[in-house]
Amino acid sequence: MADKNVPSAENNSKLKVVESKQKTAKKEPMTFKKLITIIIIVVLAMLMVGGIYYVVVMIAQSRAEKANAWGTYDGENIVIENNNVFYNTLVNDSNLQTAYLNGDYNSMLSSYYNAYQSQVVFTALSKEAKKAGIVAPQDLVNELILKAGVYNGTDGTFSEDVFNASSEAERVQVNNYYTAYYPYNKVLSDLQTTIVSQQESDFVSEIAQKTSSFDYFVIDYNAYPNELAVAYANENEGLFDRMGLSILSATTEDKIKEAYEALKSGTEWTEAVSTYSEDSYASAGGSVGTVAVFSLLTNLNDQADIEKIKALEVGSFSEPIASPMGYSIYRLDSAIEKADLTDHETLASVKYYINQNNSEEVAPYIETAVGLATAQAQTDFEGAAKSVNSEVISVNGVSNNVGQSQYLGGFESYDSLGYLASAAKDEAVSKELFSAEEGYVTGAIPVTEADSSRYLVAKVTEKQTENENNAYVTSMLYSYYAPLQPVYDTAYNVMSSSKHQENFYTQFFSTLFSSNNT
Repeated sequence: MADKNVPSAENNSKLKVVESKQKTAKKEPMTFKKLITIIIIVVLAMLMVGGIYYVVVMIAQSRAEKANAWGTYDGENIVIENNNVFYNTLVNDSNLQTAYLNGDYNSMLSSYYNAYQSQVVFTALSKEAKKAGIVAPQDLVNELILKAGVYNGTDGTFSEDVFNASSEAERVQVNNYYTAYYPYNKVLSDLQTTIVSQQESDFVSEIAQKTSSFDYFVIDYNAYPNELAVAYANENEGLFDRMGLSILSATTEDKIKEAYEALKSGTEWTEAVSTYSEDSYASAGGSVGTVAVFSLLTNLNDQADIEKIKALEVGSFSEPIASPMGYSIYRLDSAIEKADLTDHETLASVKYYINQNNSEEVAPYIETAVGLATAQAQTDFEGAAKSVNSEVISVNGVSNNVGQSQYLGGFESYDSLGYLASAAKDEAVSKELFSAEEGYVTGAIPVTEADSSRYLVAKVTEKQTENENNAYVTSMLYSYYAPLQPVYDTAYNVMSSSKHQENFYTQFFSTLFSSNNT
């Protein structure tokens, strides 16, 4: 008698089993390890035709029983095993094959993490299905197998010959897969069939067609008087000069000494950077660009070392200099330029430095500017901005998106500097801005509640109540994408749930290094 959990003539007329005669020797069951042995043989054959990337998947699988789990969800281990979601997602990922052939470990990590997430979500939804009592009757499982064409012949229809040629272990495996797949898919389908009501769509459309445009300026350390900034720069001569620099950085003393000896022996700078440097500038040959002298101070353990850098000749490099992150060698790429204190950007950098290092000196001027500029802005908006050494920024066609919906074009999409976007996260501020009429000028608004050193003043420049094109596009997008949101939300909630314990990165690098050593 065939296994009752395997499609057979007894539970589906289209899935017939040709039963073998009884044998005197008891047939050993197909175990997980035997399956792995068979698969590895197949892999070796695939290697002959270029299927190299499967090695990583198979090695990960073959060690699944021995290694720690990639994570757990609600006490259930997340592992790679034959025919589970994790495994199938990897095997069917063409990007993984390309990444493995090219040695692109970032893409490999991305492929593995995508497969891992899929397995975690599958596990979570399967558990929900079990709680809800969703099961797959055998007749339904048989129907799913038939529809999937697992046992189809060359004509694309069910073939008894193909079915009978499969082993019982194979039929059990297929049956178990669809038995587990149906409850998960049922929960997923319920999430995907969320209906967006017409009233909800109309509400979103109404918000989208009502847009406002604004001008604003910022009151911050730039309000510090120019003449005081010039005096400070003159008292601290050289601090705001600029120079073109390149840098080679290493985290250990041994490595930086090795790089230094290589440079002294004649190794080209770019070659030494490529070989030894460990910072983000290495990809650009170590070039940092033109920087102010004061900006280097935070990268020095001993600020007196700045004199060693300033003393360099163009094209020469320094000895290793200690930094909070390790050690650095500097090369001077262009001659030092004296600070131009008539230049707006240079003065701004001076004021920034003063505010960072002596904020109590700047704070009274900001406080005074807030009162004066806010009053002036009511009648002379541009003049008020100029009085605090600020520029007027324009933000056009914004919807009242206080809830930060991804379907509406809020400040985050249109505010290039982000100050008004930050302030408008406060619902009271957003309400004031969007309920006001054209020409309305606000008082001083803190950019963030936590920062008392930066304010803005905004002006409503235009109100549009019938932006039909914006409303139409938004409504169409919302009607299309909103039903998918429950799926995204569910996946996010599963991955961030306290039931989910992740061991992904440890396991990934263990698998990667193991495969490299094999």
